[in-house]
Amino acid sequence: MKTKLKVTTALLASLFLVSIIAVSTPAIAAKPDCTLMINIMAKGDDADIPGYDLGIYNGTTLIVGKIKFDEVSGEGLGRLEFHTKIYHDESGKKVYTIKGKLKNAMVISNHEFVCTVRGVTWINLWLVVGIGMIKTTDTVIEDFEYRGETITLPNTGGKYVPATVFMMVSPYGDFKIPINGDFFYGSVGFGWVSAGIMGFDGLEMFGGVTGLTKYMEI
Repeated sequence: MKTKLKVTTALLASLFLVSIIAVSTPAIAAKPDCTLMINIMAKGDDADIPGYDLGIYNGTTLIVGKIKFDEVSGEGLGRLEFHTKIYHDESGKKVYTIKGKLKNAMVISNHEFVCTVRGVTWINLWLVVGIGMIKTTDTVIEDFEYRGETITLPNTGGKYVPATVFMMVSPYGDFKIPINGDFFYGSVGFGWVSAGIMGFDGLEMFGGVTGLTKYMEI
């Protein structure tokens, strides 16, 4: 199955992802006549980087990923690369970049992600996570508004260093909202992908999120 999705900046502005919680199950075993590989790409305006509301910074993110399943065991292994660039709104000057890569990483299906800012729980996610490598611009940017918090952007001195790298993939933007002891289930109508780092330089999470442009099951 092949799905290509396009999103607008206005729709992306609704995606401010906050924290990961461990509500998940192991990757679904693949049968011979089922999916053995998923190719993923996301490219465009970043929805986590300020600019939509604050008018100070804006960003772009590129994420390329792949999940492969063993034909016998069904065990999944994931790999990814991401690159987020941050620009100053007024001057248009690029002020910061972060890029990362991860190979042979754990894959978790049916992951759930609680977004406290938007008041929804994203569901039916693919999560790829493991120890990878990241590199950032050798610059210090403090007082950066990110997901409702003020942070100092990670700085690796322009060199690759090890870090916990993750990717979350929402093929269709499925979510649930608690209502009167039950849940309302819905979909935003487009997919998204988030990738970045966890537990680095005192930050719980930092990375980029943008619209899904390619999701191909083979």
